[in-house]
Amino acid sequence: FLDASLARPAQWCVALFVLASFLCAAKGHLGFARLGIAGAFLPLCLLIASGAEHRALHPPLRQFLEDRIGGFAMDSRDVERREVPVEIEGRLMADAFLTGTGASLRLRVERASAGACLEPAEGGVSLTVQGVLAASQVTEWRAGRTIRATAILRRPARYLNDGVPDFERMMARRGIALIGTVKSAALVQRVAEGTWMDEAAASIRGAVRRAIDRHVAPRHPQSAAIAVAILIGDRGSLDPIVEQRLQEAGTYHVIAISGGNIAILAGLISGLLWVLKIRDGWAAGAAIALLAAYAFIAGGGPSVVRATVMAVIYLGLRTIDQRTAPQHAMAVTLVAVLMASPLSIADVGLWLTFGATAALVVAAARVLLPAPLWLKVPAAIIIASLAVEIVLLPIVAYVFQRVTIAGLPVNVVAIPSMAVVQVAAMITAAADAVGLDGLARVAGWTTHIGVRGLLDSARLVDVAPWLTWRVPSPDWWLVLMYFWSLVVALFAPLKRWRQSCRVTAAVLLCVIAFAPHTWARTFGDGQLHLTMIDVGQGDAMLVTLPNGRTLLVDAGGVSPGGEFDIGDRVIGPALRARGITTLDYLAITHGDPDHIGGAASIVRDFAPREIWYGTYVNNHQPSIALQALASRTRSAWRWLQRGERMDIGGVELRVHHPAPEDWQRQKVRNDDSLVMELRYGQVSMLLTGDIGRDVEQALLPALDLLPVVVLKSPHHGSGTSSSEDFVRTLKPRIVLIGCGRGNPHGHPVDPVMARYAAAGAAVYRTDLHGQIRVSTDGVTVSVKAFAR
Repeated sequence: FLDASLARPAQWCVALFVLASFLCAAKGHLGFARLGIAGAFLPLCLLIASGAEHRALHPPLRQFLEDRIGGFAMDSRDVERREVPVEIEGRLMADAFLTGTGASLRLRVERASAGACLEPAEGGVSLTVQGVLAASQVTEWRAGRTIRATAILRRPARYLNDGVPDFERMMARRGIALIGTVKSAALVQRVAEGTWMDEAAASIRGAVRRAIDRHVAPRHPQSAAIAVAILIGDRGSLDPIVEQRLQEAGTYHVIAISGGNIAILAGLISGLLWVLKIRDGWAAGAAIALLAAYAFIAGGGPSVVRATVMAVIYLGLRTIDQRTAPQHAMAVTLVAVLMASPLSIADVGLWLTFGATAALVVAAARVLLPAPLWLKVPAAIIIASLAVEIVLLPIVAYVFQRVTIAGLPVNVVAIPSMAVVQVAAMITAAADAVGLDGLARVAGWTTHIGVRGLLDSARLVDVAPWLTWRVPSPDWWLVLMYFWSLVVALFAPLKRWRQSCRVTAAVLLCVIAFAPHTWARTFGDGQLHLTMIDVGQGDAMLVTLPNGRTLLVDAGGVSPGGEFDIGDRVIGPALRARGITTLDYLAITHGDPDHIGGAASIVRDFAPREIWYGTYVNNHQPSIALQALASRTRSAWRWLQRGERMDIGGVELRVHHPAPEDWQRQKVRNDDSLVMELRYGQVSMLLTGDIGRDVEQALLPALDLLPVVVLKSPHHGSGTSSSEDFVRTLKPRIVLIGCGRGNPHGHPVDPVMARYAAAGAAVYRTDLHGQIRVSTDGVTVSVKAFAR
């Protein structure tokens, strides 16, 4: 809805609403005039946001590189890999932190050079500095400082599939246009210090990290990581497994600086000022200054800024002896945020923040707490959690395809634990700064205990996994209908309207949460469908059989640092977009990361009835872990070998490779890939894994393919496969190649493409076409690509 095509109609809408308001005011109809001004607000926001969207997607840096190197424009279909060193200079947007692949930096580039002198070229870049020197230099790369580096820049990965968001556009809206790699910290030069405020804030953050490292980290590294995240918003050291568990438990919000943290800090500040006998307007003014300073020190992230602005508006009115309802402060904050950052209208964080705040405000006004004091705190937490869940569940289901009700009981422990961690971590840092080591140790131990309470409470989802589940994203109109019904149920003047809308909202909430349309088994459309999912440099193919049963062949694709789970972020959403919540079969051709990388998430979320594997590899940890997970999800594990045949869903499946093992494999080999043929009518679909020329030649005598051949190109179109004899003998009608845009291997190579062209095959590649869907009724074959 931020598309630039909406700009012109939005302009006319604003003009019409404003004109109508003036006419109504001239006639004395002030109520209608106010409605006209209010009606102009939404198209005005869309107009401003569409302009901001265009600037975010097409920053000067992107155009600079497009002109000098090529392939950097947002709408470019160029997939050639260009590793041209670019000298860039800019201001660090955040403190650097260490990752598994080096140091991570966020840079606001101001000038760039592709071989000549530096020229103005603004744009955000996320850099990874590699090499052993990065660890020793990471503390020098502070927010606000200007650095110069020689980097290889590239566009963020895009996965063009139905149901999968465009990650490149998402990053651009957050200020990151490109990503890049710096070979060594020696190629990073510090050009200038930050302002005195930037340097002071960075020094405070550094002191906090050192204090937490000294007094909390010895008890457990993750206790220190969570304490730093809660105190100054630095989540760079968090374990991804811990983050996932908190998300499943519905308590991830407690480690992100937001309204709860600001409220606790405001309470502490107010208490301290009361002790110091600073009251009324002076206290509010001092609190505003301290909260603003804290937000600046914590890095000024969107969530902390939103919470701080809301608190500042509320306290600011108190300085002039004005009292306002919380919802009024919330409304003014929303307008201020949208005016300052128009792209926030598409920020899920904004939806969650204001949705949760609205839920708390309404609940506080309508629900009475029990009289006994000892019941008030847990009752308030449960009621607040329930209110927030009612409002946010559709948003979370729509964006994250997850529903969790674990937060209702878990928050009773998690929220007080977060408060303990925040206060104890503050005391730890302050005591360490003034040399009170004894107090710092006690506070550090208390911080660790608070973190353990937070993490251990999240283990409820391990004991009761039914408290969280995945769902397909509901239709947007269903979500809008739910919120409309909820608003009418709460605020409609007529009782019968309120009652009917309560029932409607309850029904819609159940439909969103449980997706009943996915319960019934689909019986298929009588056609065989093969969908090659775009997972970058890897393979993942969904086979939908004529009777509706499903087979996923491979679940690969890996990010450079391993922090991006292809199964959870790409394949899962692509499957759920088709209404698939369970799989019948999962086949892993072999154990390379680009084929098995996302399998764990798929098994956990889709619980396939059977998992098929080819060759056993001794001590291969990914397959061992997958077998253990299969036993927990009660998925049968089946080894397939050459010669096996089965009828699945009206399709004959033949296994052509691997042969029975005559020696135990000590490592994964491409030539041990599972090779399967799907036969339906007059069509053969040959799925080849990563086999090489030798296996291709061995397969040829035994292959008895049907007249129409659809071939999954062996090994992503590598020069080690797709030999001339193999291609000439098969004469494929359609060839599918799974490869990443600008992949470092150069797949598919030109000689292989030439062989397919000589054979008269139509070639479809995920780097060019995105998701590719091949459908056949057994006689004719049709192909539909995501990108045309």
